[in-house]
Amino acid sequence: MIKYWLNILFLFTTLHLHSQMTVNRDSLRQVIATTKEDTSKINALWNLGFSYAFVHQDSAIQYASEGLELSKKISYVSGEALNSMVLGMAMTLQGNYTSALQYGFSFLTLAKKLRDSLLIMRANTTLEICYREQEDFAEALKYAFRAEAFSRSPAYSFFRPLILGDICVIYERMNRLDSALYYGLQSYKGIKDWSGIYLKLGVVYKKLNKPDSALFYFRAGVPLAQKYYIYIDLVDIYNEMSEVFQSTGNLDSAIYYGNKSIVQEGGLSYTEGRIRSVNHLATLYELVGQKDSSLKYYKLSLELDKKLFSRQKIREAQDFAFNEKIHQQELKAQQERNSNNIRLYGLSGIAIVLLSIAFILWRNNKQKQKAKARIETAYAELKNTQAQLIQAEKMASLGELTAGIAHEIQNPLNFVNNFSDVNTELIDELKSELATANLQLANEIADNIKDNQQKINHHGKRADAIVKGMLQHSRTSSGQKELTDINALADEYLRLAFHGMKAKDKSFKATTKTEFDNSIGKVSIVPQEIGRVILNLINNAFYAVNEKAKQNIPGYEPLVIVKTSLNPLLGGRGAVEIKIEDNGNGIPQKNLEKIFQPFFTTKPTGQGTGLGLSLAYDVVTKGHRGELKVETTEGIGTRLIVQLPKM
Repeated sequence: MIKYWLNILFLFTTLHLHSQMTVNRDSLRQVIATTKEDTSKINALWNLGFSYAFVHQDSAIQYASEGLELSKKISYVSGEALNSMVLGMAMTLQGNYTSALQYGFSFLTLAKKLRDSLLIMRANTTLEICYREQEDFAEALKYAFRAEAFSRSPAYSFFRPLILGDICVIYERMNRLDSALYYGLQSYKGIKDWSGIYLKLGVVYKKLNKPDSALFYFRAGVPLAQKYYIYIDLVDIYNEMSEVFQSTGNLDSAIYYGNKSIVQEGGLSYTEGRIRSVNHLATLYELVGQKDSSLKYYKLSLELDKKLFSRQKIREAQDFAFNEKIHQQELKAQQERNSNNIRLYGLSGIAIVLLSIAFILWRNNKQKQKAKARIETAYAELKNTQAQLIQAEKMASLGELTAGIAHEIQNPLNFVNNFSDVNTELIDELKSELATANLQLANEIADNIKDNQQKINHHGKRADAIVKGMLQHSRTSSGQKELTDINALADEYLRLAFHGMKAKDKSFKATTKTEFDNSIGKVSIVPQEIGRVILNLINNAFYAVNEKAKQNIPGYEPLVIVKTSLNPLLGGRGAVEIKIEDNGNGIPQKNLEKIFQPFFTTKPTGQGTGLGLSLAYDVVTKGHRGELKVETTEGIGTRLIVQLPKM
């Protein structure tokens, strides 16, 4: 059943089933209303969300969010992946790129967890589109060509034309028109029943100043966009045709297609396309001397600009409030770190005293039984002190994690704000219906307001749950080993470390790369302990490249790479290797033998306890029977290697 739904997902991307889904929304709603909380309901939710993704993003987000929550509740990983895909698509079309990337990367992680090449290919495409719409074309091409590599397989060749069409758009946006035309024509050879490729090729020929060819492809795309209800394509095609006719001096046709663009059913939520339409119409009517019509569209353009500006300002305000919250958390974390430093020095002194007492009692006490008892007591106190030292370092690392994990809180806050905005609009509609005594519609609107309030409450509780989950990091580990996905663990702590560093230092910049061996499988470890080891090593790498970046070396680009692989040679047992590499300044030879000693640090006072690498070494070598090695070249960079037994 899971494999069936994964294949249906990719058939949707061809847009044939998208139109069928638009027709069958009522039957999907019936399934959702009558089905218990199981995989059938989840599949209906993401299917319904997908059907709205291109025409009504708020509805798509509503259904996919419900599907995502239910998937997590019953541990349905495929449902999490599919609903994350819909959310990433809808957020991209809304222009909410921060949340879109969050869901896109979540989709990619889940796809890799499922080890399904189809989903991995689609996840790369989702991220490519999001980066493309942000005009980050370098990242967009990276993910597009990753997806294209999958499409070379005969099993996935059906999807290759769609991916080639996306590459065409990226090159067109970069004004690399020869490359755009090449990939566009390659896409056209493989799929001719898709309005998108006609739009893409028409735009390329328009930029190449070939209006006849451009109009040929635009006209061919219109019936396909109408057939499959792709309203966004219709808006863009009519806009493009209007501009082509204007460039050739045919203003009547330009006005005709400009008006067709602005009245497209389902295109009303496409604010950017409507702004382009009304601005163009205002200019056209001014050119033909119809001042009243020109003024009308200029006014409409101002209203749409205000709407778009208002939406942007709301998101900026949310980002500002969130960043300020992270800043306050950082200040609190720094205060706690300073307090922990004092406690660490005090506990270290106590440990030394206890060791001295134990040694003296062992050497000088003539009564062996009493000496043994006292030594055992001192040893127990020493172990307790050691546990307190580890917990203190753990609390210090909590400050590092807080900023990264707090980034996750922004998602439910976005939902709370979005549903609040929708309720504000619904209340205005309710007042209007009450004024006209339309009680039936008024009651329906009131029910919608009630549903949205419940969702606001739900996502508020979800934010609370995230905070509580974050605090779990500060609790003492049970030490119980679990089968854990090392790749997912490393990827999670890489992202958390990056967000934490970024929150502390807004000027921090570094490129991160991952090279994960998907054949590793799950490894028996204590995930909390190994997670803290990975976090500590990545934080050290970020600190190293950041310090080197401050030297303003020409051409230097900070880079941190996290790799995983299998090493069959370790002790004859086989091992998993985790490598954290940086291109910082490296470790001086004189310090190399000291880096795993407790309390040794090269960081300024207050910025390091000197316990991170020492505790990491103990966790790996004593707690997991592994090895922790360092390879470094002064001035070039450092590689730290964690080797863990496979079993």
